[in-house]
Amino acid sequence: MSPRGEPGGLAGDQDSRTQFSRVAEAYRSSPTHSDPVSLARFIALAELRPNHVVLDVATGAGHSALAAAAHVRRVVGLDITPAMLDQARRLAAEREIRNVEFVEGNAEALPFAAQSFDRVLVRSAPHHFGQLIPALAEAYRVLRPGGAFAVSDCSPPPVVRDWLAVVEVGRDPSHVRSRALEEWRALLQAIGFTVEHAERIEQEKDILEWFEIARVSEATRRQLLDYYEGAPQAVRGQLLPQWREGRFYHRYWHALIRARRPLDAGV
Repeated sequence: MSPRGEPGGLAGDQDSRTQFSRVAEAYRSSPTHSDPVSLARFIALAELRPNHVVLDVATGAGHSALAAAAHVRRVVGLDITPAMLDQARRLAAEREIRNVEFVEGNAEALPFAAQSFDRVLVRSAPHHFGQLIPALAEAYRVLRPGGAFAVSDCSPPPVVRDWLAVVEVGRDPSHVRSRALEEWRALLQAIGFTVEHAERIEQEKDILEWFEIARVSEATRRQLLDYYEGAPQAVRGQLLPQWREGRFYHRYWHALIRARRPLDAGV
């Protein structure tokens, strides 16, 4: 097994649509994506205000958009996968949240005018983007000067990242690349953002649950678990893998980043 290269354009879009159409309902009820502690930390990072208009890019089943809706005037959730948007609308209706709308679109070509939003959010999605730099440029374009871009995404330490990419792609073929904090900082600054906050959060992940959400086949599951058995010691020292009561766990990491479009930025 080996990680695939970074796709571009329509091929990458189709990978994402295909994968997430299969698992849309599972993401609506996913304990990981709906975790209230993780959502609260992300919402706090974004520094939302009651008068804000917010864009949630790659909204998936809408968990971040719906969490943000309680704090702002209006939220738009955007995703490339219609089946995911259907789940997000269903969740919004169940919760009777009315200041959010969901639209189909691509993170790399946002269907919005320049300087339309006070905040742009993206949670647990950039590692799927076939072309990250255009997506970051689009986030910058649609932000008002002084607006903030809040990002949360998987970000393993460099010693683990390339090894773990094999598991990521085996679990979900639409995975492209996880980025270290240093990579995020450089990319955002190159676009024109000022990075205000950058940290990596460590957690323990239930790997079998992670496979179940993505509907990994039994054969692939066995293959990936065998791959873990052969992990180099340097990788095992970071992951700290262990079986407990029939479940398999190891450490996992997420970046939390807030970057701001400067007040004196041009269009």
